[in-house]
Amino acid sequence: METQKCPICLTEIYKSPRYPNYLCAACASRACDAEKRPLAFFNETLTGGFLAFYADTNEKYESHICYVDDVKCRADEDYYGGIVVQPMKN
Repeated sequence: METQKCPICLTEIYKSPRYPNYLCAACASRACDAEKRPLAFFNETLTGGFLAFYADTNEKYESHICYVDDVKCRADEDYYGGIVVQPMKN
């Protein structure tokens, strides 16, 4: 099994040629908005799509931008389903 490191915590995770900078599940679960409100991401349907909500109120969040440990990231639909969070390039 080939691995790569989570760009936030440096934990070893499965290597992904499609997402070489994706966050591990533990780091992705800490995603929040710019004001530090926690976020939750989901697929819209079984076939994909992207939805984001504030985890504390279930209010819809209208962006893909999030922050993990003050690192600006983008959450999006994974090619194979699910959600992938990656740091944004500066």
